[in-house]
Amino acid sequence: MKKIGIMIIALSMLVIGMAMAEPGIPKVNEVQGLTTSTTVIAAGNFNAASSVDLTISRLNPITNMPPVGDPNGLLYQSVYTEDTQNSEVGFISYDKDLDVSTANKVSGQYNIQAVKQITYLGVDASSVITNDYLLLDGAGELYGNIADLVICPFAGDIKPPSFCNRIETGSNMNLKVANLNTQMGDRFIMKSADPGVAVFNNVGVSSYAADLPSKGSVSAFIRGSIKEGGRAQATSVDIIPEDPTDLYETLVFSDSTGVSGDISTFAKSMTYNSVFSAEARGATPATPGSPNGS
Repeated sequence: MKKIGIMIIALSMLVIGMAMAEPGIPKVNEVQGLTTSTTVIAAGNFNAASSVDLTISRLNPITNMPPVGDPNGLLYQSVYTEDTQNSEVGFISYDKDLDVSTANKVSGQYNIQAVKQITYLGVDASSVITNDYLLLDGAGELYGNIADLVICPFAGDIKPPSFCNRIETGSNMNLKVANLNTQMGDRFIMKSADPGVAVFNNVGVSSYAADLPSKGSVSAFIRGSIKEGGRAQATSVDIIPEDPTDLYETLVFSDSTGVSGDISTFAKSMTYNSVFSAEARGATPATPGSPNGS
């Protein structure tokens, strides 16, 4: 069989602020958790939909937003949606696990995480349409010390900067024949800033059988807007630390991939990380005569 569309894509994106970046946000007193697991094997018409909208703030109540406004004020919002349905009649196998938690998370754990696997064989003109989307939006005015935000006792007396970062990622598929899987999630609620804020999205489509590729269209994307505040660290006796509310770094990025036809392999991995840099974690030795020296 002639395979007119063969696509192998791999993308890994790492985004880190110049000196410091997002600290994440600690949990509120109560912790909520949601877990759903769905398995469907059927011939017929099918639809499934999920949505999560999680907003959490520190110091200022959500009802007072915007703006963040106060020292150590933080606001995070994450939105996740999934919509899957087929037109006409087809043979479908659908497995989906969704986990949501407002607890503090460490490295390797996530506040929102969704894993989905679908195989589909359409009858006549039937196809399966599935869309996934994840947004993470964070902003804060941070006037405290790095030592207040990380576990390391040698973090130093350095003011972290303000930030305003927005990340979006998702995928769209319309397939008459399908063997697909998606995994996406994010982490932003944490006890300390050490794990770092993270967003990931893995999208894969492969052949339905050895001689039967998936058929239709697939696209996946990630885009973001990063704004980071001052470096907030003196580098010599003649330099006064910059105002951490001043804007010192901007980064706008986007990446998307699409394919239409007979698809043997489509594999796209997208990852965003925002953590305090290694330089910011270590205390900077004070210069004699400097504001931090003697």
